[in-house]
Amino acid sequence: MTGVAPKKIAELNAELRNALITAIILTKTTPKTFLVRDSPEFRGVMSFTLRDSKRHIINCKVWGTKELVAEYNRKFKIYDIIDVITPSVVPTLVHDKSTLVDNVRFQPLSTVPFSLVLNEGQGRLDTNNCRDMDAFRELHNLRRVPHKPLCSALKLQDVRCAVKESSAKEQFVDLLVLVAAQRPVKEVRSKRSGEMLSCLELIVIDSSYSDGVMLSIWQADWILRAQQYWEGMHTVLHLIEVKLAFSEFYKSTTLTFSGRTLVYENPIGAEVDALMQFAATITTKPWDSLAYTMNSQVDAAEIKTQMTVKQLYARAEGELKDDKEQFTAVVYAMLTHFDFDGTGQVISRRCKSCHSLLTRNQNECDAPKCQLEFSLNHDGAQYESFFNINVQFSDHTGTLVEARLSGAIAERVLALTPNEYQTLSEHEKAQCKWKFLMDYFEVKLLVRKESAVRRQMSVIVVDMRVIQIPELAEKICVF
Repeated sequence: MTGVAPKKIAELNAELRNALITAIILTKTTPKTFLVRDSPEFRGVMSFTLRDSKRHIINCKVWGTKELVAEYNRKFKIYDIIDVITPSVVPTLVHDKSTLVDNVRFQPLSTVPFSLVLNEGQGRLDTNNCRDMDAFRELHNLRRVPHKPLCSALKLQDVRCAVKESSAKEQFVDLLVLVAAQRPVKEVRSKRSGEMLSCLELIVIDSSYSDGVMLSIWQADWILRAQQYWEGMHTVLHLIEVKLAFSEFYKSTTLTFSGRTLVYENPIGAEVDALMQFAATITTKPWDSLAYTMNSQVDAAEIKTQMTVKQLYARAEGELKDDKEQFTAVVYAMLTHFDFDGTGQVISRRCKSCHSLLTRNQNECDAPKCQLEFSLNHDGAQYESFFNINVQFSDHTGTLVEARLSGAIAERVLALTPNEYQTLSEHEKAQCKWKFLMDYFEVKLLVRKESAVRRQMSVIVVDMRVIQIPELAEKICVF
């Protein structure tokens, strides 16, 4: 390319003209449009964050017509390698992370005291044509080599305790996390502009906190990339400058992908290997709708704290609530709801491969990985059935409505398997129901409180046994 000189980010200075910077796109902003004063013309602006070496990143702001900026946004994707041709090299006002002025509050922190500016007609962006394959490969590999060390990332358990109220000042932290699960994209109306915005919520974990923390992404490009490439329990993210705050809506600490945030997918390092090894040991997924079936890790013999129904609710969501995510309790109460022979759900199904819950009309999991596995080496049903029964217990203080009798515990209590249940006649189901309904029980429960990753409190029956009136009279207590 005649008339331009290839330069590295580290070589930039304010007097430089006719430079050509080849770099990988780490992130980009959503284009903004505005009406030019005293003119009917609409203009646009957007920013790219670029990297050309292991050490250096820089921000590049592009100004132009609405159509030009929209074309740049459509043409250049995250992790594309591009040429920045004859930009203006502009000194930044602040090169100090501790001073948050506008030019660093809403964009990633550059490693050099300059930024690049392109005005239409005075510079442009172009796709790199791979003139030097070795250099192209080196740039491409940077997407997995963070510019900050992995060992400097904080732990979720530490940061979630740092912000515990809505009045606390927002913070920006570096984390190394595993994507545990994705929720469906939701549409939210902006209070400021009234337009509809898309939001993707992820649940992320690390070795210090496997219950999960909510990460919200509002940027369209990152939402699309997450949906296409990020896989639950398999994708590790190095989050740099992710926003940490207390959510009044969720009543807990949450993370938000902000304009300052950078992400490296599946970075290379021993810390990532250790996180994946930890993930392989996880048997309980508190964020999963099937969490109540995975109760084998709770030893019923260790559950000894007696509570009434009123005390249990007070501990879970009332005046006795504390910071713990879950607790156990022994409740002495009557079984007052047990829809074993009606229209309520008794049997659920989950994928044999990933254990995800299937809907009532689903016979197979939609996950591509599961589809591939079943197509290669599996015959027969692709799901397994399990008991999933809502049971309600009442004592002299109230009724517990959230309890679920599920999985292996249900099979032991009922002395039935799901397959055997499905062969019972309606009369036999009714007989089985009345063997339990309106009897008194000692019920040992695991209570998981409502949180950002669990939309409602869940109560898991760990064990239950019939008791007689004399034993009930000995155990009953008054709140």
